[in-house]
Amino acid sequence: MPEARTAPRLSRAEKKQHTRDRILAATLALLADGRSLDGLGLREVARAADLAPTSLYNHFPDMNALGLALIEQTCDQLRHAMRDGRVALIAGSATDAIRHMIERFISYLDAHEAEFRLLVRQRLGASQAYRRRIHRALQLLVEELAEDVRQVVMRRVAVPVDVVREAEAAVAIMFGFGILAQDMTPDTRRLQLPRLEVQLQMVFLGGRALAAGMRLDGAA
Repeated sequence: MPEARTAPRLSRAEKKQHTRDRILAATLALLADGRSLDGLGLREVARAADLAPTSLYNHFPDMNALGLALIEQTCDQLRHAMRDGRVALIAGSATDAIRHMIERFISYLDAHEAEFRLLVRQRLGASQAYRRRIHRALQLLVEELAEDVRQVVMRRVAVPVDVVREAEAAVAIMFGFGILAQDMTPDTRRLQLPRLEVQLQMVFLGGRALAAGMRLDGAA
């Protein structure tokens, strides 16, 4: 008879991380019905995570610290999703890069709908600390996208382009789409890809036209 294998014992650090992840998951689940972080209390989260309140306090001293940790995790997920595959795309065509960027964002929305709802809700919420953290994450997205655009521009465009403004407009368009996409099915979101692709092409082509001296009134 084969000897039964026992599951490997978790280290103290691993147990702590497991409990922390459990707390964050329970908090996110409580927000699924449209509530905000401002309306939750630590004891309610402890019950949802099936933990004693004292155990939860060992990880988060108050609800503000817990909320910031959840927002931090959510912002990191978004940035990681948008970073994936960026290096290979820079070397490809600009059209393919735009399309793949949109596809990555839509895939993120499909996998992390609850997390994105949290960002949208708290971006306009009462907590200044939450708003600042989300604003910083969006700024980092802009900076990273601007660097990608700069790499493309260096290879293909002869005029100096304001890559930061282009990146700001692109992130604003995608974040705005994300808000609308909360009420769409995954299939419906993908039907919007061509429209988003045109919008982003307009942003980047417009940036190059402005850099070349073109203006709406026709003056160069």
